[in-house]
Amino acid sequence: MSDNQSTHLEKFLANEGISQSERHFGESLMGSLRRFGRLSNRQWSAFQRMEARYSPEVIAQRKHWTDSWNEQKAADMKAAANYYQANPPYFSDLADKVLDDSEFIPSEKQYRAMVENKYVQKVLAMLKSEPIFPIGALVQVRKTARGIAWKFRERPALVISNEGPIISAAKGARTYTVLPFGESNTFDIQERYLKKKRG
Repeated sequence: MSDNQSTHLEKFLANEGISQSERHFGESLMGSLRRFGRLSNRQWSAFQRMEARYSPEVIAQRKHWTDSWNEQKAADMKAAANYYQANPPYFSDLADKVLDDSEFIPSEKQYRAMVENKYVQKVLAMLKSEPIFPIGALVQVRKTARGIAWKFRERPALVISNEGPIISAAKGARTYTVLPFGESNTFDIQERYLKKKRG
């Protein structure tokens, strides 16, 4: 049996902080080591990658990341999750986790992959910009409106809310809630399908 591999595995399995899946994998490797005397190169490489996540340096980096988590990062992550939930299949599981658990803190790698890409950066830029139409503004639905808004094209409407989620990286994708004149029900519409009311 490889003493070096056995020593590393035993030390890893003695760590109470590892996850159940990691413990199961480590125990499986230990079984293979006892049976065959050594692990294959692929098995050993997989273990070393797992082991590296618990090095003092990596643990310190994780703590620094967790300590640096703040409301702005959480808000940006939630905006990204809303975007990807509306635009599957990328990051579907992670997006669901973010939206289902307000206490969840992603890893730095997860955050950077999900938030620091050109699509979500466009979404965040729109969220952080001032809405073109303030609450209470009179607007008109453009002829190019889609979906439920199509039947209200060229109709005047009152802006009820301008803080809806942005689920598209297209220019003017901010979501508004508007109430068309003569109607009792509001509907959501993107900024690009609204214009200032004439007259």
